[in-house]
Amino acid sequence: MRFFPRSLRFRVLFYVFITSFFMMVMLGSLIFQQTRYLTTTLAQEELLELAKKIASYIEYDWKGQFDLDLPRRYVEYYKDTDSSEYAVLNSNGEVLFNSGGFARNSIKNTSDGAGKYYFHYETKDGRLFAALKYDYLFEGKIYPIYVLEYEEEFAELLSTLEQDFLLNIMFFGLPLLLIQAIFIVFIFRDAFSPVFRVSKDAQNITFENLSFRLDEKNIHDEILPLVHGVNMALARLEKSAKSQKFFIANAAHELRTPISILKARISSLKDEKEIYVLNQDLRNINRLISQMLDISRLDAPESFSKDDISLNKLAQKACADIGELYVSANKDLSLIEREKNQTIHGNEDILYRAILNLLENALKHTPEKSQVKVIVDDRRIAVRDYGKPISEGDQMRIFEAFEKAPENIHSKGSGLGLAIVRKAAEIHGGSIALETRKDGNDFILRF
Repeated sequence: MRFFPRSLRFRVLFYVFITSFFMMVMLGSLIFQQTRYLTTTLAQEELLELAKKIASYIEYDWKGQFDLDLPRRYVEYYKDTDSSEYAVLNSNGEVLFNSGGFARNSIKNTSDGAGKYYFHYETKDGRLFAALKYDYLFEGKIYPIYVLEYEEEFAELLSTLEQDFLLNIMFFGLPLLLIQAIFIVFIFRDAFSPVFRVSKDAQNITFENLSFRLDEKNIHDEILPLVHGVNMALARLEKSAKSQKFFIANAAHELRTPISILKARISSLKDEKEIYVLNQDLRNINRLISQMLDISRLDAPESFSKDDISLNKLAQKACADIGELYVSANKDLSLIEREKNQTIHGNEDILYRAILNLLENALKHTPEKSQVKVIVDDRRIAVRDYGKPISEGDQMRIFEAFEKAPENIHSKGSGLGLAIVRKAAEIHGGSIALETRKDGNDFILRF
């Protein structure tokens, strides 16, 4: 089972949709990461500002002692909130000044961080703090300053972004993709209209119409070499087909003269049995030549004249002409006219040869003492035999030139008869069909 339909339009839309969706997700992820990075940077800058503010209030008091003279607003701020903490240490790691809620264990394992060292601290109740160790140089000595800020707002922002990210992508992205798909359909239709036109025109290429050429105007530069190559191939094929037709027709005509001479010489022989066998071979050769001529002529249907002809009379004539062969083969041939006055517009000689080929085929492939029925119905002629039903796998193949059913591969005959029938039907806008029964086959010419 194919995963993709053969439609080029569907494939283009599918690939554009998938790539656009992944690009949208990747772009959204990039924006999310940049937002997170920006938020983190802003949080770190805020911590640094707080540390610098605290550092600016470090001094020696009037007694010459080291002191931290925070304004009242800072003192009240750190006193009333449990979301912000600070501490000032000496170089030995002793706490000199700190806020009331400062926990000494929150800064353990941070002594090695020099300069500016950002880290996180989580309390026992699960609260997460963003923290900074800032080394402040004062009077030749380094005093580490720690500031800790509760990350509640920052954490809530990131959580909201993470939870709603995919939902927002779907909510806003899918409508945009749908609008994009609509635009792509119109763009694709306009861009590929020459391709669709050439594809449609290519359906007119048949063996009977090898002079047809694909239009090379208004074709994209990328496709023009392909179209030109097809036209060149058609030109070579047309030339080859004409040469083949000429050879077949010429060979068939040229063979008639030596065959006539050979027939005259055979008639001078005295052994009647030998004469009969040789005449039988000559009839087979003549039949093959006639079929070759028929094939050659049918490739140029425009050269045939067409008139109103009676299918009833045509069937009567064919049955009458081949009836003697059926009698000599100990087989029964009957004509059933279910509908009278069945008239079509066509070439009488072509249709006569087609019916005769069907009757010869039935004569050849039905057992002795069997019967063959020719049925004239509503604008159709059926030849019904009571031979072996043709297998389903061979039903279409036997209408090709030089093809035979496997069980008839060694039988006499060229394999052209049914091909001529099919060609004759197509020239008249009709068809040849094979319907098998348990006790035989129906070859049906429909018009």
